Amino acid sequence: MSKKFKLSFYLLCTLLIIPMISSTTLSLDQNTDTSIRSEIIKDPRVQSMINMDPINPTQVLKLIENLENEKNIPSDPVVSLDTIKRDVIDEVQSFYMVTDFYEVTYDTISATLLAIGANSYIYVAGSIISSVGTSNARTRAEEWRDEFENKIYPNDLLYFGDPDGYLGDIDGDSHVTILLAPLDADVAGYFDPNNEKSDKYSNTREMVYVDYDYNRYSVLAHEFQHLIHFNYDPYEYWWVDEGCAEYSAYLNDYALTTNLTEFARDYFQHNPEDSLLYWNYHDYENSENVRSDYGGAYMFIFYLAEKYGTEAIRNLVSDTFGGPLGIENTLDGLGFSIDFNELYLNWITALNVDDPSFGDGLYGFENLDIDMNYELISIFPTTKSARLNRFYGMYIAKLVSPNDFMLLEITPPGSYSLAISVAVHDMSGWSISQTILNADINIPINGTLVDTVYVITSIVTSTTPSIPLTTDQFGLGYTDNLDYTYIPGKPLTITTGTLNYQSNSWDFSLTDVYIEDENNTEVTDASGISVYAQFEKSGTSLTTENIEMSYDPSIKWNIIENLQYFFEGDYDISIVASGSSQYGEKELSSINIAHILTVEEPTLSLYNATALYVFTNSSYTQLGGWETFTEDVETYVLLYDATDTVVGIFDISYRSSSNSWESDLLLMNEYNGEHYIKVSFKYAGRTVRSIESDYFQLEGEITTPTSSVAYPFLPIIFIVSLSAIIFFKRKNEK
Repeated sequence: MSKKFKLSFYLLCTLLIIPMISSTTLSLDQNTDTSIRSEIIKDPRVQSMINMDPINPTQVLKLIENLENEKNIPSDPVVSLDTIKRDVIDEVQSFYMVTDFYEVTYDTISATLLAIGANSYIYVAGSIISSVGTSNARTRAEEWRDEFENKIYPNDLLYFGDPDGYLGDIDGDSHVTILLAPLDADVAGYFDPNNEKSDKYSNTREMVYVDYDYNRYSVLAHEFQHLIHFNYDPYEYWWVDEGCAEYSAYLNDYALTTNLTEFARDYFQHNPEDSLLYWNYHDYENSENVRSDYGGAYMFIFYLAEKYGTEAIRNLVSDTFGGPLGIENTLDGLGFSIDFNELYLNWITALNVDDPSFGDGLYGFENLDIDMNYELISIFPTTKSARLNRFYGMYIAKLVSPNDFMLLEITPPGSYSLAISVAVHDMSGWSISQTILNADINIPINGTLVDTVYVITSIVTSTTPSIPLTTDQFGLGYTDNLDYTYIPGKPLTITTGTLNYQSNSWDFSLTDVYIEDENNTEVTDASGISVYAQFEKSGTSLTTENIEMSYDPSIKWNIIENLQYFFEGDYDISIVASGSSQYGEKELSSINIAHILTVEEPTLSLYNATALYVFTNSSYTQLGGWETFTEDVETYVLLYDATDTVVGIFDISYRSSSNSWESDLLLMNEYNGEHYIKVSFKYAGRTVRSIESDYFQLEGEITTPTSSVAYPFLPIIFIVSLSAIIFFKRKNEK
């Protein structure tokens, strides 16, 4: 071998080795930033949250990430702090972290790996080591490692899932990096979703940050849940994500009083009107609202876990529908037929009654005690004016020693509906009645030797609530001030007449209903009382519809109605009559309203190995016509992998030209291996899914960043060096 060739060979080796031993090489100026990201950080939604609650950067960083995705911003070039990822004990690494949470600016710090666990790397910032000494810092790092490995990691995995989720392992290393460092603005800890992609300021590893001096393990458990949740569902609503994160404190037994977190104990139970669905940064000076958000979300997730089990929480985290719809989908998948509004009413009842000894345990907690703030009422009759009700927030009244028969009249909200739960305790124990109404709100309260009554109300939507993720989930939500009048009264007696229902045409009639007052006098004056037929879905306690009845001397109180527009299901029917101080109710028989939908097995047309079309047909019995049905139904293509897990959700729509349901071209570049699909139709309060299609093979690429990607100049150096070798070799041969 010639000297020139040897020299070229050594030069190549040197060029290949230099990057491997460098630990702080940057391929992009860390102080530069894209104008679009800067614009997003200045977005009023982001700035409002930063200014009002800078100590919760995790959700701010998630919002920035979601807004970037909403704008379809391409990823910046990869920024690599280390040419080759090396996590060796006592190794010094450089990390990106947020150093100013008010401006959301990044910088680099150096940190040393002082403890390694089976699932964790514990790094401590160099400034901390310089301050406390290596020995003390190592002891603290080992304590954090042991707590994470022995408690937090197994407990959070059991309830929330794997930290790699659906996004996959960003660095090909199952360890979670925990960086103990000094954090700005009193931040106790945070998770940065930017680390879950190869992008600007990314450390390209599963990672959480904890303030070294705060020294509360609950912070690590909380932020680790955020990491897991984001890897399954980057777009989860804040209240669900934070509720699960707060629940991790219970799972690991951190900072609890009667199993209440600080936010549940000190804020939520004193501020029940705070909305469950909105993250509220208003009135931040007294810390009530946003702290109540944490407490309320925790209590809801606690209730969900206690009543429906570990699997309900784990499946909720992995369900990508998000919010109330994700909760319904989760419970439906576990065999529980309950909609979100009914679940919500059961929850607010349990918060106040807190007695799990009846009603299948739905109206109380087995494993905690909470005492919600309420308005005490002990004088009747009485009117309480302008009582605050918020969207999915509670107004609570506790009646002490009321009359055995009373009528509650409530002014309806100007928008939406009012959910009402009345819990009566008398000589027979508790009885619960729940309803959702938007007009004629007259509620009977009766029992025998009644001692206590809870009246709990909340403004809600009549169907499953849906709030735009990045635009409307912050703030107060709709609010209204309602009047409540409690009137001691006398009963009306109702004698049933003739009920007729034709299931094939949905024609319903109820005639010859006779009503008399306490003096046995027939009541015929429609101006004196209101009479209506009340329809409640069997198996729930939620009123679906009230239809007013009229009086005709020939057929008495009556109603003739077509029930085609009702949701499918069994309905219990009652007649309700009410006046200024009178009330009567009579239960009738039940009817079944059926809307028969069949969804055929979908057919596929493979465009290539990573794209396909989906087609299906279905039939529906609704007399309003197929076109009307297609306006109301929600339809999706569900992509399953070989483990029967939903890994993708796509749109499919009705094409009148072919009278079938067809998708656009579905791109599946992210999926590899055997898959199958189902088509899901949600309509009239129920979900129908087709049978599964045949298995088919996808050949997309699931990209995982590697060190070669993180150091983009290495291939160039190799090619240039190799060319130099060939050149000198040929010249030498000549």
